[in-house]
Amino acid sequence: MSNKTLTGSIALTKLTQAVIVDKKNKAGEMVKCVLLHIEGNHLTLKDGAVYMDVRVVIREEQDQYGQNGFVAKSLPSEVYNANKGNSDWLNANQPILGNLKDWSQGGGGSAPVQTVDDDDDLPF
Repeated sequence: MSNKTLTGSIALTKLTQAVIVDKKNKAGEMVKCVLLHIEGNHLTLKDGAVYMDVRVVIREEQDQYGQNGFVAKSLPSEVYNANKGNSDWLNANQPILGNLKDWSQGGGGSAPVQTVDDDDDLPF
């Protein structure tokens, strides 16, 4: 089995109770931030990190948009089982967050890595 390199992006604002806010950093500059409700999005806080359950679907063939798969938010099994009779709620709480493209066959590359300015004192 060969390795595949997939690239994509995730739309964080598709999570429930996600908002874009303007905040001042420690230097007093206004910066745009994404504020995510941990419990409202069924995220897990463990050892000082925040985790999100995801589901990744990979297709061998590209779809009509040239994509090979997608990443979707998933729920912890106990939350899913407690709500499995409510398909509208499940659909709203498990959105597709982004698509994936297979670059292992060549013909492209991923976006350049963004660096963090160590002089910035974020978090606020």
